[in-house]
Amino acid sequence: MKLVQTIQDKFQGLIQAIRRYPLTVIFLVAIAGLNAYLIQQETDDYTRYLYSFIVGVFLSVVAQHLYERFFEKTYQRIVLMVGTLLLTVLYYYTIGTSSDYDLEMYVKTGIIIFILTIAFMWIPTIKNTVTFNQSYLSSFKALFITLLFTMVLFAGISLIIVAVDQLLFSVDEKVNLHSFNLIGSLFSPIFFLSYTPLYVSKKDESTLTPEKITAKQEQIKEDISVPKVLELLISYIIIPLTAIFTIILLIYLLQNITGDFWTNNLLEPMLVSYSITVIVVYLLASNIETKSAVLFRKIFPKVLVPIVLFQTISSVLKIQETGLTHGRYYVILFGLFAVTAGLIFSILPIRKNGWVAVVLIVLSVISLIPPVDAFTVSRVSQTNLLKETLEKNQMLEGNSIIPNADIPKEDKIKISQTIHYLTSMDYSKEIAFLEPYDQELIYQFEEVVGFKPIYDGIDFVSNQLTQDSYHASLDWNKNQLISIEGYDKMVAYSYYDSNEISALGFNVEGSAYTIGSGMEDEQTNLVLTDENDKTILSIDLQETMEQIATTTQTKTILTVEEATVINENEQAEMKIVFRSIDFYNNQYNSEFYLFIDIK
Repeated sequence: MKLVQTIQDKFQGLIQAIRRYPLTVIFLVAIAGLNAYLIQQETDDYTRYLYSFIVGVFLSVVAQHLYERFFEKTYQRIVLMVGTLLLTVLYYYTIGTSSDYDLEMYVKTGIIIFILTIAFMWIPTIKNTVTFNQSYLSSFKALFITLLFTMVLFAGISLIIVAVDQLLFSVDEKVNLHSFNLIGSLFSPIFFLSYTPLYVSKKDESTLTPEKITAKQEQIKEDISVPKVLELLISYIIIPLTAIFTIILLIYLLQNITGDFWTNNLLEPMLVSYSITVIVVYLLASNIETKSAVLFRKIFPKVLVPIVLFQTISSVLKIQETGLTHGRYYVILFGLFAVTAGLIFSILPIRKNGWVAVVLIVLSVISLIPPVDAFTVSRVSQTNLLKETLEKNQMLEGNSIIPNADIPKEDKIKISQTIHYLTSMDYSKEIAFLEPYDQELIYQFEEVVGFKPIYDGIDFVSNQLTQDSYHASLDWNKNQLISIEGYDKMVAYSYYDSNEISALGFNVEGSAYTIGSGMEDEQTNLVLTDENDKTILSIDLQETMEQIATTTQTKTILTVEEATVINENEQAEMKIVFRSIDFYNNQYNSEFYLFIDIK
């Protein structure tokens, strides 16, 4: 009986969500219908409609929350719906045709959806007893419950379809796709919205008695309460793990504060992820009063500020060398947000955490508005850097680029990177001195500028790697003979993560020899020894791989000659022919043939 009542309650919740968000449901039905058409017709010309409907979904739920929080008249709700439709149509005509729907529009659409998501959680808390932390927790719970129900439903329907197909009659393979579409596009979003609490609205404040408002607030408190499982998970697993990772980051900062930290941005993605984790955990922990949660709220915002501030300064310094791209723009913008969030968490009481949402929305909106948006700023920055570098090396005459291979290595890297960025983002037609070449510049790079593009940061002058990364392999599309003439033995090796190479014994003219790995100056060497374990000849594998990387510059496909390194003395000769080379951040991997000649 209790199970039946629960099912009835969930069903009523879905009906209530449909009534509460009618325009949203219309957009969801449109998305499901569009996907169904795509499944049947298999057409690609639907992106413009799909993303417009998705934006319409988010606009409509925000409009409904605006109505509930600030308005009470029916005509006001209709006006908000009409405004939502107009904005959706405006978006549709702004994004252009599907062929124009490039990376810039994808990113901007993602930012718009992100802004609307934050607004969806924040608007109900404006001038309300419900805090942003509680609204965030409510959405967090709804998301995970929805994911759980969706996965179970997916699995159940899949099993039913398989059973029917195997036991009763053949089922069209598109039936699975249609069922997934209906669940993912229609059921799951409505189910999620059914878990959105019915906060005290403006209409409630004017029509309900104080007793009924109090009763509704009590129901809301129950809806936004922290489940015991989530409380244990946050307090005794997530917070301790975050604390351990924070200690590791602090140790790194202290060890490298005067070293390469300021110009090495390998940690950017990790620190952004760390900042997001701390902010998310803080908002969840704001609803918990365990000792670990209270301690987390007191300490971690103050730790977050210097960590993010240092990395943001590092990213800004890096701009001086590489210019500003839209990716680094958002990294810096997020750094500013994380620092501001840390200060808000440190200074203001918990109930004021809604200011974090305000800051996040404002910064996100700024990143969309020309001329300070991410893509305009990055285009101007990369264009100026390229123009300055070309003029500095007398490679720009009017709107024509003059080929010049005799320029400094760092300038070659700047030219290569900026041209690649501007052409890949389809900005070349907007730049006077690149417009004559347009996209052909990518394929005629060496002909236009006088040298091959350099992206890997290999310093060919000092024969060292400024960035420890390289990848190349033999050209297997061509039949290349590898001669074994003049050598006594040949063996194929795989060398991964600087692991030891197993020793192999062999005989040549009655004498025993061994080939294997040995360590010298913390480097792995390939060592040839005689029967008395005396070293005859050795090859430093890491140095050999770096030698190949240096001599082949930016090539990723090698000939046999380019992949070959020979080392010899009066007693023996060893030749290595690399099948593949791959190293990054001191992790060296390769596959190669080794030829040995005992003299």
